Amino acid sequence: MSSRISEELRNILDEMAKYNIYVGLFPEEAKRQGKKSIFTNSPEPIIIPYKWDYEIAKKFLYSISQYISPKESERRVIHLVNPGLKDTKPFDNLAIAPTLTGGIQLIKAGESAPAHRHTPTNLRLILEAPNEGAYIIYDGYKMNLEVGDVLVQSNWTLHEHHNDGKTDLIWFSGLDSPFLLYLGAIFYQKSEEKFQTSEKGDVILDSLGYSLKPLNINYQSYNPLIKYSYSRTKKALTELDEHNKVDENEGIIVEYLNPVNGGPALPTISIKMRLIRPKTELKPLRSTENEVFIPVEGTVTFDIIESSIGSLRLDLKTRDPIVIPSWTKYRIINNDDKPAIVFSYSDKPIFDAFGLYRKEKYKE
Repeated sequence: MSSRISEELRNILDEMAKYNIYVGLFPEEAKRQGKKSIFTNSPEPIIIPYKWDYEIAKKFLYSISQYISPKESERRVIHLVNPGLKDTKPFDNLAIAPTLTGGIQLIKAGESAPAHRHTPTNLRLILEAPNEGAYIIYDGYKMNLEVGDVLVQSNWTLHEHHNDGKTDLIWFSGLDSPFLLYLGAIFYQKSEEKFQTSEKGDVILDSLGYSLKPLNINYQSYNPLIKYSYSRTKKALTELDEHNKVDENEGIIVEYLNPVNGGPALPTISIKMRLIRPKTELKPLRSTENEVFIPVEGTVTFDIIESSIGSLRLDLKTRDPIVIPSWTKYRIINNDDKPAIVFSYSDKPIFDAFGLYRKEKYKE
């Protein structure tokens, strides 16, 4: 058969397309038809490395806050959408990565957001908060919020938000809703009662938070711990730094785990925090996961060495998010004379579940 497709075959293919039937495009056949095969020698992600300026996003968030309130719309949130997904519906106004969202939510002083639940899991990184008075209620447990705290919301957890403080509350949220949307697994329900009755979450933090499992509490959620305190996380990173427990590719790094089963904090999302020493250039790495990074303290530079759009350097200020696609080779640089602390979350557990996770670390 000719190395090019014949007019007769082209007519057949066009007729098949009318019935939504297509020929499988393995590499050789794809080349012959002048098309692209999905079977590539290594991953070619559909998203690109991209950073957002937090202050610009915050400006837009406050602009829409004049017209959108939690009282009327349940939640006031903006989504950071990866440019690589702008032509991929319905992810073109939703997803920061093929499996994840990245959003910034605002609860103004004196506001509350009513209770609801949904199957997508959710993490929250507190970016700005009043000194006191900001809290979230998950399944009846009240958790006070401070900057840097990480909260995890399991599948079908009833949750609501309150800000009784004197300044506004802003957090970054990451959901697995694109993944669940693709699977056809999203359920959502408003609570019949606008707000829950609650008890202090200290009973959870002081037991599960110290690897103590209360035997008389029935947990309905995947991860009942709910909150990981930033003060404890930073203390752990500082002590690991003092004991020189450092990885040359990832810095001083910890992962938030589920205290019940020892697995990732959420079944589809891995959450980490890392300390990068002053005047440090980490060694390059790449892995099969889509990962979002946000500096909690300090500034860093992401040196993108190999990606679908070539090489580039992206400078991040505190609170600026960046997404690194699967199998992108990069390294993190801290040019400052102070340590940088960087939060991240990724879809690594999905890759793990299907035996698809790979990581390569480089010496140079």
